[in-house]
Amino acid sequence: MLICRKLKIKAFGKLNLALDIVGRRDDGYHLLSTVMQSVSCYDLLEFELTDGDGVMLECDTAGFPPVNDNIITKAIAAFRDYTNIDYGCKIKVRVEKNLPSLAGMGGGSSDCAATLQALNFMFDTRLTDEQLCSIGIKLGADVPFCIMGGTQLCQGVGELMSRLPAPDCCFVIVKPDAGISTPEAFRKYDSIANPKRCHMDMLLRSLGCGNLYGMCANMFNVLEYAAECPEILEAEQELRSLGALSAMMTGSGSAVFGVFDSCGAAEKAMEKLDGWSYKCLCKPVKQGYEFDH
Repeated sequence: MLICRKLKIKAFGKLNLALDIVGRRDDGYHLLSTVMQSVSCYDLLEFELTDGDGVMLECDTAGFPPVNDNIITKAIAAFRDYTNIDYGCKIKVRVEKNLPSLAGMGGGSSDCAATLQALNFMFDTRLTDEQLCSIGIKLGADVPFCIMGGTQLCQGVGELMSRLPAPDCCFVIVKPDAGISTPEAFRKYDSIANPKRCHMDMLLRSLGCGNLYGMCANMFNVLEYAAECPEILEAEQELRSLGALSAMMTGSGSAVFGVFDSCGAAEKAMEKLDGWSYKCLCKPVKQGYEFDH
C-alpha cells in the first residue's frame, strides 16, 4: 500500500570513536571492533514517485556516482527483491550532498540506509530494522549501523551491534583535499607487520560512565597508521591546538574530527580553522536518519 508520493529524509553521517581490526574471514572480509557515532551533519534525500518506471537521480555535486553505479539505485533494487514489491512507478531521488566522499563519514552508507527507510515508509511494507539491516549488510558494511544509528559497538563485519551511551560533547570535523579509498586503506593495513591495537575495553568503560576525558584518552584508529597522508596529522595537530581534547581520523579517512567538551569551545575552533576544503561542527545524535517535514 502506498502511503505517500513525496518524502524528504536526512541521512546522518557517522564518526568512528574507535576502530580495531580483530581478524579476517575466509572470504577476505576484515572482522572489526569499532564504536560508531551518528552525528548531526547529513545528506538530504528527497523522494518523489511519478508515472513511468526506473530510477532517476539528481545531484549537483561533482563526482556523484551515475544512476547505474549509485548505492541508492542498488538499495532500491535490493528492497524490491527482498519484498517482491512492484513499484509501478518511477522513483526520483534528489540528493543534497553535504557529507564528503572518501572521508570515512559514511556518506554512501547513510544514503543507502535512508533509502531503505524511506521506501519502507512510503510503501508501508513495515519491515523491522533488523530486516532492513539484513538487506543493508549486503550493500555495505556500515549500512546496518546507519540504519540503527546512535552510539553503537559494531563487531563482525559491522552487522553485530550493541547500543552504548552517547558522549556529551561537540565535534569539529575537517577533511583534507586528499581522499582515501576504503579497500586501499585495508590493503595498506594488511601490509603492516605488527600493527598497534586499540584499548577498546577502557574506551567502553569510559563511555559507560560518561567519562569524556577517558573516552578521548582511549580513542584509536588502526587504519590511521595505513593512511600515509601528512594532512591527517596536520589536521589533528591544528584541532588540538584549538582546544580539542583529542583528534583522530574517522573510518578509513581522510576526515579528521576533534572532540570538544562544549559547543562554545567548538564554535571558537571553527572560527579559527582555515584552508580546509570541508569543515563542520556537529553533535552526537541518537538515530541514523530523520524524516524532514
